[in-house]
Formats: sequence, structure tokens, C-alpha cells
Amino acid sequence: MQLPAKQRLKLVRQGLLAALKIGGNVPVAIEDRGGEVSILVEDRRIAVPSALRWKLYRKGWEARLDRLEREYGVGRHVTLGPESVVVDVGANAGEFAHVCARYGARVLCVEPDPKTHACLLRNIEGLETASAFDAVIWKEDGAVDFGMAPERADSSMFAAGAPTVKREALTLERFARARGLSRIDLVKCDAEGAEPEVLEGAGEMFANIGAFAIDTGAERNGARTDKECSDILSAHGFTVIEEKIGTRCMTYGLNPAF
Repeated sequence: MQLPAKQRLKLVRQGLLAALKIGGNVPVAIEDRGGEVSILVEDRRIAVPSALRWKLYRKGWEARLDRLEREYGVGRHVTLGPESVVVDVGANAGEFAHVCARYGARVLCVEPDPKTHACLLRNIEGLETASAFDAVIWKEDGAVDFGMAPERADSSMFAAGAPTVKREALTLERFARARGLSRIDLVKCDAEGAEPEVLEGAGEMFANIGAFAIDTGAERNGARTDKECSDILSAHGFTVIEEKIGTRCMTYGLNPAF
């Protein structure tokens, strides 16, 4: 297991806190089978692209989902149910698919990084309402240079210093049309700095999207994308809400016609 000394000490501390039942902490372990890393927490094995993600599960699996639910506005800005359709752009290891499963919502998980996509596939196995797609969502169709940085959860079009690979990109509109989606209740987006381009590619689908929940943190060469996203959403008639939930900076766009 490749974990820095400081992180190993924190993991030991986590075990002590869990044993003493302090602060709702639970035991967390890391398993490395030939480079395939999993986090073991409670009765669950979670495939992850980096052992550093263990910190996300200090309070347990359900607490992790509760946090994602709050961050992406589910139950506050967005109502999901068995008839809902969600497109998760930048799905990473697929945790948000389990949030959607709480409500029986159908979710299309889009994750273009190969290592992370493999984790996504393992983590959504058995979720009947979830499917995974290996695609780059961008402002236009065509070949792009995609940066690969799965260890720091930063694979994107703006992954500074990361090695790049040529990938075929497509717009959100084309992705939706190709899968017969006439309506999307929620687009959850964590594109690591490429959020404005994801929105630019929505095209005629804007009118058929109920809400956007967008992580607009400082991932675009150290800058946030909140203003660009807000301007695009406002121009298409969406009500824009800006919030900071814990450490995550969010921009929500709500379609008043829904």
C-alpha cells in the first residue's frame, strides 16, 4: 500500500478514535490487491483510484452518501424519485449513484479516466438503476487532449502537469440524444474545471433539464468557474443559487419550468 507516512499516522489515529467511539468515527482499512485498491469500511468494500480517498469514509459509508446528498442539493434544491433521470458528469468512483439509488432514480454515470472508470464499474455493480459510460463531455464533438491524474481525483481537460491522452469528446446534448433522453431531472457535474464547457454543450437540451448541481471549486488552473457557469445558466433562464457546503463550492441552476 503506497501511503505517505503522515497519512499512515492519520489512519492509525482513525482506528483509535473508532475504538474509543469518538466523534462518530468508524474503523477504516485499505486493501491493495496488485494495484487494485479498495477501502474497507463497515460491511462494504469500495474500489478507489487512490488510497488517499480513505479519509472520505471516516464517519462511515452512509455518512459519506449523506454528505454528497447535501452537497449536490438533493432534498433541498432537487427532488428525486423513481421516475427521475440523472446524468452524473465526472462520476469518479460512482458514490453518487448510490445516492440516486436511495430514491430509485435512474443515473447515467460518465467517467472518462480508465482507472477511475474501472472503480466506477465495480462500485455500481448490482445497482439496477445505474449505468456507466466512458466519455468526455465537452462543448463540442471531436478529439481532445485529456489529462490523466486519477491519484489526486483530478483527471480533466485542465489537469496541470498530468500526462494526456487523445480522447473523443461529445456534447451533453449529443450524449443525451444518443441515449434517448428527452428529459433530465438533474445534471450533477464535477468536471474538474471544465464545467462551463459542459454547459456550453447542453444546446437544445437546456429546456429539458430540470436542475444542474455543479461543483465550481478552484479546479481550473487554480480558479473557480462559478461566474462562467452562473452566466450561462442565467442566459438560459435558470435560477442560480451559490452555496458553500463544507469545503465544496457549489453552483445550482434550477429550471422554473419544471
